[in-house]
Amino acid sequence: MHELLLLRAVEGVGFLLTTVPAPSLLRRAVAPAQLTRMLGVWSAYMPFGTALALLAGPLLIGVLGWRGWWVLTAAGTAAMLLWLPLAVPRDVRAPAPAGGAPAAEPWHRRLATTLRAPGPWLAALTFAVYAAQWLAVIGFLPTLYQQSGWGGALGAVLTATVAAVNMVGNIWAGRLLHRGVHARTVLWSGFVAMAVGAWLAFGSATVDAPVLRYGGALLFSTVGGLIPGALFALAPRVAPGEGHIATTVGWMQQWSAIGQMSGPPAVAWVASRVGGWDWTWAVTGAYAAAGLVLAWALQRHGLRR
Repeated sequence: MHELLLLRAVEGVGFLLTTVPAPSLLRRAVAPAQLTRMLGVWSAYMPFGTALALLAGPLLIGVLGWRGWWVLTAAGTAAMLLWLPLAVPRDVRAPAPAGGAPAAEPWHRRLATTLRAPGPWLAALTFAVYAAQWLAVIGFLPTLYQQSGWGGALGAVLTATVAAVNMVGNIWAGRLLHRGVHARTVLWSGFVAMAVGAWLAFGSATVDAPVLRYGGALLFSTVGGLIPGALFALAPRVAPGEGHIATTVGWMQQWSAIGQMSGPPAVAWVASRVGGWDWTWAVTGAYAAAGLVLAWALQRHGLRR
C-alpha cells in the first residue's frame, strides 16, 4: 500500500510537469490573436480525461481488473511520450547575455515574484473554490443516481456525460474572452450556474423529479466549465511578467488540488450530519459565493491589462 501511494505521488508530479508548461508553450506556438481561444480549448483536457475514465474505466476494469486498467493508462502515457517529440517544437534556447546584460531570473526568484503578486493568488483561490465544487458533485453523482434507480452502466454513462459537457464551458470561455466579454462576467456566470445547478441536482424540492435533477447537474457542469477555461486563458494576464506564466499556472494547479481535496470531504460531512444529500447545494453554494467575491477582486486588482 505504501508503494502504491508513493507511485501515485510520483504520478502527481508528472501531471504537474506536463500541464504547467502548456500555457507558455501555447504562447510560443499560437498566433497572439488566437491565444485566448486556444487556451480555452486546452483547458478542456481535465473534463475530457475525467469523462473518458468514468465511461471506459468500469467497463475495462470488469475485463482487465484494476491493475490491467492502470497498465492500459500507463501505455497511453508512453504513447504520448513517443509522440511528443514529433508534435511539439524543440525548445529555442535564448542567446547568452552580452557583456553587462542581466542573466535570466533564477527559478526561486520567479517563484517569489509570482507569490508576491495578487493576480496569481486570486486566480489560484478562484480555481480552488471551483474545483472543490466540481469534484464533490461529480464524485457523488453515482450515489445520487443509484438512489434514483439509475445504477450500473446507465449511471456511469450519465456521470460521464456530466463530466464531458464541462468541455463546452471550457471552450466557450476562451471564445467569449476573445470576443471582449469581461472576465468577471464569464466567471460570475459560471459560479451562478453552479449554485443553481447544484440546488436543482441535490435540493429537496426536486427529490421526486430525477430528470430535473439531472438537468441541474448538466447546468452545473456545462456553464461551470466557463471558470477553468477563463482562468487558464487569463493566466498570461494575471502573471506578474512574461517569465512568470508557468509559475502562475503551477500555483493555480496546486490550489486546484487543494480544492479537490477539501470539497468532497466537506460535502460528505454535511451529508452525514443531516442524513442525506439535500444540503449539498448549501456547501457548493458557499464555495460559489466565495468564487463571486474572488472573481470581482480578480477583475479589480489582478489583471495587468
